[in-house]
Amino acid sequence: MNSRISQAYGYAVCFITVIVMLISIKAVVDAAIDLTDPIRSESSRMGRTLTNFEVYKVEARREAGTRAQAGPTPAYVAPAKAAPDTGASDAELRRLYDAERETAIGNARFRATRSLIGNLLLIILAGALFAIHWRWLKRRDAMPSAA
Repeated sequence: MNSRISQAYGYAVCFITVIVMLISIKAVVDAAIDLTDPIRSESSRMGRTLTNFEVYKVEARREAGTRAQAGPTPAYVAPAKAAPDTGASDAELRRLYDAERETAIGNARFRATRSLIGNLLLIILAGALFAIHWRWLKRRDAMPSAA
């Protein structure tokens, strides 16, 4: 009975480590792709489109127009985000766009790098656990059973 329990434990650990490695490999691939194009990664979404300045400009002006139509905000409510008004120049919008874009790229790169390193370490750890338990199972199975 004790032999069966230790055998089940060994195979369960090996099975779980294989599943962990497969999931981590997918996360490593996702992080590597995010590092190649961080502005299009899902983690860089900040609300506005940052892939194209012209689209950003249209969205910023539309948002400013909507905010102007909503009327003044009460003094006790702080504005959620400082947005350019409808009269903002292209140069001002370009400066805001570049700042938001750099922030989004930096954040996406940080998250992708963190995910890449964490998942690579998880793959290494799972691989080591798998190797240790697999060798233990093989040695255990090779021993003559005491009947």
